[in-house]
Amino acid sequence: MSIIDVFLIVLILIGIGLGIYLIISLKNINQSLISLRDNLGDVNDKIKPILDNLKIITDNAVTISDETEKRVLDLSSTIQNVRNTVSKFSIRTSGKINPIQDLLSNLTAASKGIFAFWKKLNN
Repeated sequence: MSIIDVFLIVLILIGIGLGIYLIISLKNINQSLISLRDNLGDVNDKIKPILDNLKIITDNAVTISDETEKRVLDLSSTIQNVRNTVSKFSIRTSGKINPIQDLLSNLTAASKGIFAFWKKLNN
């Protein structure tokens, strides 16, 4: 046996060893990937209901926002109508305020008084 034959046998044995090592390493990597896939599947199963709930919450928030906007616009138009109506009756007669404005100011003062009394009573 020559030295080349010995090196050839050593190289064949090293190749066989590397092949076995490669097979074992690929098997371990495959098991790790399977475990990772299972863990990601579990995470996906847990995140899906959260995302569904988040979608429902955002839909509800949009609905509430739209309703609030509609109500604010309705209230604004009502206030504007009241202002227009009051301004029609707010003609000054000989330097004295119209009785309707006098009534409104008295009602405002009374409501402030009642509110202050109620606040003081509750404190």
